[in-house]
Amino acid sequence: MMITINEDNLFAVIIKGSLGLVVFLTLAGWVLFSQQFALGVLAGGCIAIANFFWIRNVLQRILGQQPAKATMYAQLRFIARLSITGLVLYFIITSGSFSLAGLFVGLSVIVINIITLSLCSALRAGG
Repeated sequence: MMITINEDNLFAVIIKGSLGLVVFLTLAGWVLFSQQFALGVLAGGCIAIANFFWIRNVLQRILGQQPAKATMYAQLRFIARLSITGLVLYFIITSGSFSLAGLFVGLSVIVINIITLSLCSALRAGG
């Protein structure tokens, strides 16, 4: 059964696909590489998905505000998101319990999923 992807369910499809990819890559990393690699993939995937949720939330709020307030709100949220993500990544990297390669793979799950969805949509449309 093919799922039709449209504007209404695109966010849900990206999140579900990314969660599935994180689970798959974590298990594959555990079996093929090491526990540290798997933990890196899991941590990176969770950070990427949380950032994707956060960006969507900020964009929805910005679109409902006045233009002058929206600019300041967006700037503050961007700095907050970047700072919190940076701190989390700092503690993950310095802990020594996570593989950097696994972390990079996990941080890429949203991008991998969007590229895959784009290619599948293009092939389905005959392009």
